[in-house]
Amino acid sequence: MKELIAVTGAGGWVGCSVATALRQRGFRVRELARTPAGPDGAPLDLLAPLADGRWSAALAGCAAVVHCAAHVHRPDETAEEIRLFEAVNVEGTAKLVRAAQAAGIERFVLVSSSVVYGASTGVAAQEGAAPAPMSAYGRSKVQAEELVRGSALAWVIARPATIFGGGDRANFRRLAHALRRGRFVVPGAGEARKSVLPVDLAGALLARLAVEPIPAGTVVNLALPEAPTLRQICDGFSRELDWPRARSVPRWLLSLAAKAGDSLAGVGGRAPLTTTTLGKLTASTVVDVTTQLRLLPRENWPDFAGALRECADSYATA
Repeated sequence: MKELIAVTGAGGWVGCSVATALRQRGFRVRELARTPAGPDGAPLDLLAPLADGRWSAALAGCAAVVHCAAHVHRPDETAEEIRLFEAVNVEGTAKLVRAAQAAGIERFVLVSSSVVYGASTGVAAQEGAAPAPMSAYGRSKVQAEELVRGSALAWVIARPATIFGGGDRANFRRLAHALRRGRFVVPGAGEARKSVLPVDLAGALLARLAVEPIPAGTVVNLALPEAPTLRQICDGFSRELDWPRARSVPRWLLSLAAKAGDSLAGVGGRAPLTTTTLGKLTASTVVDVTTQLRLLPRENWPDFAGALRECADSYATA
């Protein structure tokens, strides 16, 4: 029988995909979640105290841990959201690292995020670049990475790009919601490129990092090798779901609307477009996947159009 691998947040979107991929490879999976499932599941809450004995019991007998559990980013970072980033992503990771060290875990895979790179520099972000997060969520991920780096564990840090696919409740879901209702416009030609990753592939790659002989101390970006443009992303939804094609609007006109939105936001209003939002739409956010292609080779990498085709129906009612 193959080894037992622990997956935190196994009841969540990405964690579930990792657990599925591991089982497909013949591994046993210990689902660590507040309400675990499966015969090897164990309850684990990152907000719980470390000294109550549950952490040791949860990791007993496991060869590796894939740490997917996190408090994920929201469009608005309230004071409560920021508190949870610290409590779950930072303090929770610190407790898990200590428990893993005490349990003699052989490999620890931290699921971080490409948001640690911050604003686009015009070139694909490489793993050796200094983190420059622009959000409290991103800062919490950098802190989690530092905790793992400073441990005695044989660690691997994965930085997935924007994930999409069935079960999505994040960025692509919000985009699909706007596209379906004709409320999204493309700035100019929509040439900004966006690194993305289908959730099934994310699960498969993270599973491989846990069980294949990846060198300890590796940091790796995860994304489709070819980053689609914003226009290609929008047109993909229109084509697959027979939605109207998103209109293109000159960037100068959107800049004027964004400045008006800044003024509205400055007095407490909610603006559909601000200079910050426009900047995100017009900046390329691409990660370098050279390390991924070298360490995790496969015969055929999907392109964005094909990957979206596989999951488009899940966005039909966005």
